[in-house]
Amino acid sequence: MENQRGVALTFIIGAIAAGVLVRSVVWSTMQAMVWEDPALAGPFTLSWLLGVLGGVIGFFAIMRHSTSTAFVDETISELRKVTWPSRDETMGNTGVVVGATVFFALLLAVYDFAWAEITQLFLYSSG
Repeated sequence: MENQRGVALTFIIGAIAAGVLVRSVVWSTMQAMVWEDPALAGPFTLSWLLGVLGGVIGFFAIMRHSTSTAFVDETISELRKVTWPSRDETMGNTGVVVGATVFFALLLAVYDFAWAEITQLFLYSSG
């Protein structure tokens, strides 16, 4: 494995996300059951402890999984081969996207106004 730091960083970020998810689920469940989240030491609560524990267990479980480490290692290697656009290309493409978005928003606004007027004319005209 040539990208050990990148793989470990990826799994640490995943473990943090998993810990936040576990903490949220535990806290939500406690709230739904009308249970209080007991404070263990200072600001740390039971749901926080379970979230950290879930993140740590998830990190070590996935680090031992050879298929996932190989996949992330290969992904990092492939991303190093990518030719990323320059700042000028990115700014130009962003301008095109913003311009197209504004154009289509105005076009839809004109269509909406026109159809609202047509609808008013046919549905609410006294005849």
